[in-house]
Amino acid sequence: MPEQSSCWVCHRSDAEVSAFANVETPREKEILEQMSQVNQFRADFVQSAEAWKKGVPKELREFDFKFVTSNADQFKSIRIANGLLGEIAAPNKLLGEIAEAKRLTVDWLEKAAPILRKGDGEVPGFGSLSHFEKADRDLLRGMVDQFEAKWRRRIVSDGGRGADPSGYKQGYDGLKLFDGLDFMIAEGTQYYDVQSQLLDMARRKEITSKPKRGVSVLHVEGYPPVPLCCICVEVMKELGSHQIEVEPAVPHAVSAVPSRQK
Repeated sequence: MPEQSSCWVCHRSDAEVSAFANVETPREKEILEQMSQVNQFRADFVQSAEAWKKGVPKELREFDFKFVTSNADQFKSIRIANGLLGEIAAPNKLLGEIAEAKRLTVDWLEKAAPILRKGDGEVPGFGSLSHFEKADRDLLRGMVDQFEAKWRRRIVSDGGRGADPSGYKQGYDGLKLFDGLDFMIAEGTQYYDVQSQLLDMARRKEITSKPKRGVSVLHVEGYPPVPLCCICVEVMKELGSHQIEVEPAVPHAVSAVPSRQK
């Protein structure tokens, strides 16, 4: 006679059935692939950032960051003299990479930050935050708050609507190219960290939304309530041998497990 926590038919425990039957859904696999891609993109971004900081010409470091990244094409024809070394290559390729990286990472973060801080609304590419648990929304809000507190800057400018109550600077306001690059690299890294967190939240939600795959107490026609695993239930339904209904009682409430007919 199997224990009441194991299947009446196959004797497998709830843990054994769950480990066997709870396979990844296509959506779970898709999310895992996306998480892997985000981790790789983050590593590539950090590696590129090191090259950007080393490659910014001294002659351009005092230029306004927003002006340079918004007008990278204007630097195509510029060549910078470098003492005895003569002219060096035009910086447009480097500035173009920086501007493109900003467009792909920071621009998204600037749109998402107010939503994450509020804990409500549609996050671009992820849908409504209301689908996630409050603890997860609080975690995202904390990521934004901690980042801004560290830099004493808002991720996105408020458009000049007055002094920030916390005394934070607004976005890239007042930043020269070299210092602005530091802030952009930090924001880009934050972008990938937020993306990873959102994907992890989506994966956990997908896992918890799946039907329970294990042993449950069910009512089988002609028998008292018995513990059956999902695999045996599917086989019995396929064979059409018995009518099976979910019994509201919990497993330990089963008073007597009937013997199986041979």
